[in-house]
Amino acid sequence: MKYCPFCNSPVQHWGATKKGSPRFYCPECKRTITKKKRVDVRIRHERHELDLWLGGKDSLTEIAQRYGSTRQTFWKHFRPFMSFPFEPQIPKEKMKMLILDATYIHKNTLCALVAIDESDRVFWRFAPHESYRAWKHFLSAFPEPEILVMDGQKGLFAAARDLWPDVKIQRCQFHVVSFAMHYLGRHPKDQASREIQNLLYRLKEVKDSNRRDWWILLYKVWEERYAKLMKEKNDGGKGYKNQKMKSVRFLIRKALPNLFTYIDNPGTPNTTNLVEGWINSAVAEAIRRHRGLKDFEKKTLVSIVLTHLKKR
Repeated sequence: MKYCPFCNSPVQHWGATKKGSPRFYCPECKRTITKKKRVDVRIRHERHELDLWLGGKDSLTEIAQRYGSTRQTFWKHFRPFMSFPFEPQIPKEKMKMLILDATYIHKNTLCALVAIDESDRVFWRFAPHESYRAWKHFLSAFPEPEILVMDGQKGLFAAARDLWPDVKIQRCQFHVVSFAMHYLGRHPKDQASREIQNLLYRLKEVKDSNRRDWWILLYKVWEERYAKLMKEKNDGGKGYKNQKMKSVRFLIRKALPNLFTYIDNPGTPNTTNLVEGWINSAVAEAIRRHRGLKDFEKKTLVSIVLTHLKKR
């Protein structure tokens, strides 16, 4: 302390209190002043240490040793902060594009709904489940974008269409292929399955309108070639022999209107891999590294991780 907080005059060092706190004397106003600890500074330092732990790779023990303390002491300081998760404010200016996805952070009872705009800004909201109601509440905070990039989650698709009927949608091609492989398997035995699997793998080759038209033509040829095969029923007339193939056909038919939006909108990704590989992987790694946290503590963890996340 150099100046008196009352009259702003220079002060003299005046020993210390019984507790060891520095004491000062003001010759101008004849006051004795004790320098008190700045609570706001302590809180700021502890918050910085919390960010180092939750946002970094060092363990709590390593951070405590760096500051000459113990793990138990640091956890005692950190625990009050773990009860205050936060969500970013969503700007009101119009955005060109939003990439949408969700990641579960506590079993199947807590997830983070994530949106990334064309400038790689990350926005999120916490919800119990990935549902129509949760997505609609989240998306209603955004101004209407030009394009949405999303997977095939029913609640998300329905919420987006209800809020913005005319918005352009790009279905994630990676998810379409993954869902199809769930029915086909990695090594299908019949000819029809092998052909559609090969055609789906060639989606990555579609870079322009000519390739798009070529792909759609090949798909329609495949549909016509195996139309009778898909109508065959099991003995007894109950169910179809090729139900999995019919499911793949239904999946592609439903995705096809929004499968190539990126062709006519340069700069639009054809997958949600930015969220999957950047956001979801960082969140999963942080939760694994700091396993043992309660659900509300995981919210704080995810909030800090997403706030400090930078694209490589």
